[in-house]
Amino acid sequence: MGFELHPRYLEVHLHGRLCGFLCEAGGNTRFVPTEEYRGNNDRDTLSLSITLPTEIGREATSEVFDNTFHPAIYNTGGELPPYFAGLLPEGELRNRLEATRKNPEDKDDFGVLASAGNDLPGAVVVKPANIGALPEYVRTYGVTGGADNLEIAVVEGATEGAASVSGVQNKLALSTMRRGERYTLPTSDKVSDIIAKLPARNDDSQVFNEYVSMHLAAAAGVNIAPVQVLPMSSIDVPDLADWMGKGLHYLAVERFDRTATGGRVHAEDGCQMLGRMPGRKYAKLDEYIRLVAALYRLSPNGFENVRQFFVRQAVNTLLGNSDAHLKNFSVIYADRKLPELSPAYDIVCVAALPNFTSYGQNVAIDAFQRNETLDLYEEIAGKAGIPKRIATAAVKEAVSLAHAHWPGLLEEMDASPALRHVIAERLADLPLSRAGRGARKAS
Repeated sequence: MGFELHPRYLEVHLHGRLCGFLCEAGGNTRFVPTEEYRGNNDRDTLSLSITLPTEIGREATSEVFDNTFHPAIYNTGGELPPYFAGLLPEGELRNRLEATRKNPEDKDDFGVLASAGNDLPGAVVVKPANIGALPEYVRTYGVTGGADNLEIAVVEGATEGAASVSGVQNKLALSTMRRGERYTLPTSDKVSDIIAKLPARNDDSQVFNEYVSMHLAAAAGVNIAPVQVLPMSSIDVPDLADWMGKGLHYLAVERFDRTATGGRVHAEDGCQMLGRMPGRKYAKLDEYIRLVAALYRLSPNGFENVRQFFVRQAVNTLLGNSDAHLKNFSVIYADRKLPELSPAYDIVCVAALPNFTSYGQNVAIDAFQRNETLDLYEEIAGKAGIPKRIATAAVKEAVSLAHAHWPGLLEEMDASPALRHVIAERLADLPLSRAGRGARKAS
């Protein structure tokens, strides 16, 4: 039984400039850079999985661009290449975006990406390509194999008010109207600047868990994105607050990939950076070693970036955050080329959540965390080519600050009994919690 190919094309813009095309036909998708972007050795970074912004990275970048089947820019089975796959949401937000597509063929990953193309993570914008101006090399290397007799399908453009936020948790990307009082869906004129992490229906306990956990992390030295708990009634979406349940709250997280004036800062998460598909976000130790090694070598302030990485990992262990996977570590490109570790944005005491013991993956990670010692962090540093003293000092400082400040903060913030119990037990019993005892007095 035969079938016809109907290629689809999207333009990929970075910082307002066309840098390439995303091309799809028959479930095969490829990113084709523009000739200008490919030939520019001073190019802005779209993803470290595609280009490396250093002299020594030219060879690695050429290996990607010279191989049209390289896994960083090509994928099959209806899936996007890793960087673009990482822009997509999962769960409820994915379902909402998919429902905006009128053409059934545009309900796949390619079409859903287009639906939120005006408000994506970072400084990338995706829009339907101008078919009449499509370069010949895009047709040749994109999907058609040089054939010029294929009917090109027209992709639906971005949906008004649509934005993509990666991850499984139910979220909305919102724009500020009156800070702290009213937030709306984004428009074509105003992109989102707040991520609203919504409660479960009739239950906002996880919202408060994350709010407290983020503040505990900050008290132990983690650089966090600003967060606040707000009533669901502050979201200007008809009937949403009533549908979720009376009197509930959500967690509002300020976007670090947006500026105060509405500009965009490019960013990508750890999976995108390492060329891994979102489904492979739970990675072995080697991938975290790759991530921290890249930060040390490429960041403008590599020392501070890796110090912050070790602080955050130690805090995740002390807090019982067993969901600190690669998608919860992101980098930003403040200078458009070199990565810097972003503020933390997803720290939760998973061990205190109801039914925690049913989360198989998290229970296994929690068991690993419970056996961590300072030796593990020094081993990671050594394998990444980082002086071990950086890891040692960072972990000891984080542990010392946790002992000094967490008990008081848990009382002051009126944390739930479950949260208090879990953290008190971990501070008392975990091997890692003894790493910084006596190293610093409470201030």
